Amino acid sequence: MPKGTTALDVAKSISPRLADAALVAKTNGDLIDLTRPLEKDTDLRILTEKDPEALEVYRHSSAHLLAAAVLELFPETKLGHGPATDSGFFYDFYRPTPFTPEDLEKIEKKMQELAQQNIPYAREFLPRDEGLRKFKGEGDFMKCHFIEQFTKPDEKISIYKTGNFLDFCRGPHIPSTGKIKAFKLLNIAGAYWLGDEKNPQLQRIYGTSFFSKKDLDKTSASLCRSKCGTGSSSASCGIRRHPAP
Repeated sequence: MPKGTTALDVAKSISPRLADAALVAKTNGDLIDLTRPLEKDTDLRILTEKDPEALEVYRHSSAHLLAAAVLELFPETKLGHGPATDSGFFYDFYRPTPFTPEDLEKIEKKMQELAQQNIPYAREFLPRDEGLRKFKGEGDFMKCHFIEQFTKPDEKISIYKTGNFLDFCRGPHIPSTGKIKAFKLLNIAGAYWLGDEKNPQLQRIYGTSFFSKKDLDKTSASLCRSKCGTGSSSASCGIRRHPAP
């Protein structure tokens, strides 16, 4: 393959079916976006939902979907970070007004809408100073902290764009929101910024996502039994499921 070929190009050359199923790639031990150009010969694997490593990336992208939905509904919200976890994902938000259970329902619905739009997770690079100016101008003090702590003055920073949502993030991510097939939001918890009670208190929204509605339903049933006791249904205990088409 010529220099600049992407993992997605390689997948397409193998079969359209593989290209459609591909979620992320692995090269020389590192996970990368499917659209990242390959600059030299490398050991390359195309990962699909059959690969456990792809689930972590899928859930990280689910966290970005959550943040994009929150900003659509509550644009005054400031962003912390949103990693994948062993059981799902979370995202930290700063917002003086507490989120309510009704807000979670609205956010889940908006996540569905954004998934249906199949929005790309597009990566771009900005000069560090430009990125800091942008986030400072929007009052995103947590993003500024992360940029200042984890990048050098002379380097470009990695930004992922999902619709109107921009995040300082090294990635990688799945190709688009439409790949996220089944998800639900679980609960809201409090967390102090940087773990210091003298700092602002953040609102952490937890969620989970799976490659299929079947796997999501299994987890929902398990959570329901734990919460309500054996024999309860997810409807009766208030656990919500939102599979994307």
